[in-house]
Amino acid sequence: MVERKSNSLERESELKMYRSLVLATLDYYIENNLFGHKTQEYNPQENLKNLKVQMEQLFNRGSLTKLKQCFRDFTEMLVETTDLKFNTYLCEKTGYNIDIFKAYFQRIDKIIEKGRITSDRQYYDINMAVGQLCQIEPVNNEIIEVLNGLLSAYEQRKSNKTKKNA
Repeated sequence: MVERKSNSLERESELKMYRSLVLATLDYYIENNLFGHKTQEYNPQENLKNLKVQMEQLFNRGSLTKLKQCFRDFTEMLVETTDLKFNTYLCEKTGYNIDIFKAYFQRIDKIIEKGRITSDRQYYDINMAVGQLCQIEPVNNEIIEVLNGLLSAYEQRKSNKTKKNA
């Protein structure tokens, strides 16, 4: 009986957390105009407000799985565009320290550990990280220098390879 009550409390807590995360994500889209441009047929602000109502309905029904899926879906574009400011916003807005970029930063850390960029995809990830890190306060110049060094070395190797094949 005690365990069932504990599981119920954990589920309720998780449900509240995902409601907060989803609503904050939608607010981020609204505040940053990230959900498209208004046309005669489409009003992104209204669409986002309707989505917020739907998320509240999911919460009221106790649909934890659906809220989790919505959070993944709504944050997918932010992960793809590596909008690192979003993590800070999410933490400040909800009080939850969720890192939607965990896998991304694990890739960056592996490249740094290896000390070498070996593919165009890795080059793209590192280049994107530098751009984003330059926009986050306080600026971490030390890591930016390391990443810029990796980028330069990769560019030099590619340039040398191109000259050799010409």
